[in-house]
Amino acid sequence: MSSDEGSDPLLNEVRRHHLERVNGVLRRPGMYGRDEMAERLLLEAMAAVDGSLTRWWAECDRLSERDAFNALGVEGAYSDILPADALREATASVYAEIAHRLGWLELDRALSAAEHQRLSADIGGWVTQNRTLSEVIETFGPPSLWIGGTNPFFPKTLGYVTASRDDDLMCFHLWNAFADTAPETGLRGVHPEPVVLAVRHRPGPFPGAFSFTPEGLRRRPSADQSDPLRPAVWIFHGDHARHASGVFDTLDAGLAWAAEHQVTGILAEYPYGGAYDVAVSEGRFTPSKPHHGTPDHVAAFSPGLCHIHLIDGRTD
Repeated sequence: MSSDEGSDPLLNEVRRHHLERVNGVLRRPGMYGRDEMAERLLLEAMAAVDGSLTRWWAECDRLSERDAFNALGVEGAYSDILPADALREATASVYAEIAHRLGWLELDRALSAAEHQRLSADIGGWVTQNRTLSEVIETFGPPSLWIGGTNPFFPKTLGYVTASRDDDLMCFHLWNAFADTAPETGLRGVHPEPVVLAVRHRPGPFPGAFSFTPEGLRRRPSADQSDPLRPAVWIFHGDHARHASGVFDTLDAGLAWAAEHQVTGILAEYPYGGAYDVAVSEGRFTPSKPHHGTPDHVAAFSPGLCHIHLIDGRTD
């Protein structure tokens, strides 16, 4: 907001109204519709009221640059991370992070800098075993933002952040569902309470932002579910190395190996088959120059899929 905030009572009332709506959709997104259009409309309206449209548009561009937004939106980027019934709350968390950076997110609890640093340092190891909602709160305290309802049979996302707009919102994505039981037994959950599937806590490219629990890996959509036309592997190529030194079925397997050996280089997603042929068949590349499709061009063609820079085993 500009420095003359408070000089116009009507504008202040409009701003308070929009802030209330923004914080409402970020806490109970399912009440505002089945997809993220509500977040985009309300946050853009908030930006207009706040004189921040240029910053809002820049944030939207950044989502695409990070592979956090595709043809199906942020939800599409999450579709190969979480089960379909956990996408709505998770998607809202990305817009909540933008709202925090732009000064619109009203936190239920602001972490201290020390708490935020400890969470950031510990979380990767903490989720190497299955964790419950109770364990999250017992370990890290009440969240800064609770996305979703309190019903223990439904998914939800818990966000943790400091009051500083420069700090990233770290998000725990939890899941549960009704178990398939006989009517006489009453309603039961697949788990007694929601369990953590993944935590979004790394900056940089969206596919590398997550750590998964064993349950999260088990329930993560398969390559066939997320993209049946393009099975892929992840290949590590070290800086200054002549040859690739690792091939992995999943991103998580590659990241775990890189962290174990503290290597520096690029972990990249490659399709099965020739990178050039797959890109042409999927419409990601259209030959338009005489040298396109020549042996030298095909031999040097990049897959053009996701890639993650690593320094000493950590995402850059």
